Amino acid sequence: MVEGKITSVEKKVKSVVEAMNVDGAAINYMFANWAQVNVKIGKVKEPTIVYVLPASGDIDISWKEIKDNPEAKIAFIDRTNFDFDGEENDEIIERMKHLCYQFVMKLNESELFEKIEGKLHYQVIYNHLDENVTGILISLTLKEVEGTSLC
Repeated sequence: MVEGKITSVEKKVKSVVEAMNVDGAAINYMFANWAQVNVKIGKVKEPTIVYVLPASGDIDISWKEIKDNPEAKIAFIDRTNFDFDGEENDEIIERMKHLCYQFVMKLNESELFEKIEGKLHYQVIYNHLDENVTGILISLTLKEVEGTSLC
């Protein structure tokens, strides 16, 4: 469980990423729209998890609390060379799938959201930004276990 009271879904996602330890390697985190990522990614040297804005979803209101259930898009990307071959691209995509798996496992361990299980569709990101990056993008609904108290 991630310690401390965190109110927004984005802050919860960020806390999960910060708690990740992937083979001792650094992982960057961004909460931004694609235009902002396009500007910032040039300065980043390590794999990056991006919580893509804008997130839409549902607000679940009960007599005692409000829970946010955004339909989130989360990208797992890494920089690459422009003229790489298919094997290098495939290796990066596989690493980003593994990073995604580790993120989902840590998300489930955090108990901040309902468990993510079953099939999780991904889209390959290649040549999506001005910088040379590749990776995957997932879409999932993050259902808060504990929302904002109204009492």
